Amino acid sequence: MSDDLYTKFFASRVANMRSSEIRELLSILQQDVISFAGGAPDPNTFPKIENFQEAVEYALANYEKAFQYGTTEGLLSFRKQISAFMYRQMNVKIDPENILVTVGSQEALDIIGRVFLDYRSRIVVELPTYIAALQTFNIWNPKYIAIPTDDDGLDIKVLENRLRRVYSGGKRVKLLYVVPTGHNPLGSVMPLDRRKRLLELAEKYDFYIVEDDPYGFITYDRVPPRLISLDGGERVIYVSTFSKLFSPGFRLGWIAGPSKIVKMLLLAKQAVTLCPPPFNQFVVEYFLRNRWIDGNIPNIREVYRVKRDAMLEAMNHYMPKSVRWIEPKAGFFVFTYLPEGIDSKALLYRAIEKVKVAYVPGAGFYVDGGGKNTLRLSFSLPTPETIKEGIKRLGLFFDQILPKESRDSLSIEEEMVK
Repeated sequence: MSDDLYTKFFASRVANMRSSEIRELLSILQQDVISFAGGAPDPNTFPKIENFQEAVEYALANYEKAFQYGTTEGLLSFRKQISAFMYRQMNVKIDPENILVTVGSQEALDIIGRVFLDYRSRIVVELPTYIAALQTFNIWNPKYIAIPTDDDGLDIKVLENRLRRVYSGGKRVKLLYVVPTGHNPLGSVMPLDRRKRLLELAEKYDFYIVEDDPYGFITYDRVPPRLISLDGGERVIYVSTFSKLFSPGFRLGWIAGPSKIVKMLLLAKQAVTLCPPPFNQFVVEYFLRNRWIDGNIPNIREVYRVKRDAMLEAMNHYMPKSVRWIEPKAGFFVFTYLPEGIDSKALLYRAIEKVKVAYVPGAGFYVDGGGKNTLRLSFSLPTPETIKEGIKRLGLFFDQILPKESRDSLSIEEEMVK
């Protein structure tokens, strides 16, 4: 049957659905390619097998609950442990009843969109922003208000001006989506003064902030308090995940926020996944209860700090002078800028073919069609040695195709055999 015989049955909103460039890229990569594409955690940060054996025994001790349907909001014992964890690590006091367990943070973003967004609802996002959040929101065909960023994240002054214009025209904003700590893809950390002003603007203009925090525990310097810990007016819907702290395979995340909002999100979740897996919750609960996750955070930071530093050192050594990048203060990524007029997506498959290195083109992180000269490099999964080799290859590749610098360079083929 032709595609037309199927597509005539689809809802009109599927026209807004786009495949993730990251997922498509990962599906075609060969084993001999050095991949800086996906943000997969290093398995060396996962619990050891003997730790899992103890956790499974804990789950089996709750056999009837672990293998049965659970409550939509998640096990109360698990939510209590999340609440205690947030207090220990973030100095945030939140009632377990105001916590909703989700199937990873992606489900959290999905149900937030379901509850808040109508067709053409206004939502503020950063330029650039997390590509999978855009995938989630796009199905509702919202009207994006895109705010530029600098090396410290969201430009608050531009935001103020845009909000003033929107509201003076009788319009309003429902949500502002932001990744203030360990921005994806920038790796930036929003300073304290910007955080405080952002909360003031949310109160003044009456909108909610979605604080997405997958990398907030993977920091390389001191960072300001989370927005949720600064929020005195209940303007923040906090989203996080155990994928980077524990294991992505368990698919567990959580939402924390105002009671009435969490209750409505709970109703939306009932129609999506019914309940998060109780067995998985018991396992992660065990690691929260004995504070293994807390104790592993310094190890996680050090693992990724070494890799980050390896990538930055190699980039300083091998990248052409016309290439610039942001030094990440948190998270897994180095966001990189090629000279204006260069399309990183057009170069990607040449890089894979020529030097066996992959990256994520940056345009997908921009809702305004910009960012064509940008790319995201992930250092989370490769070893430091592989990172150095991959950046060497990529730097030499760019050196051959970008506008020539004052220095002379060997050809890629000559340099690769040195």
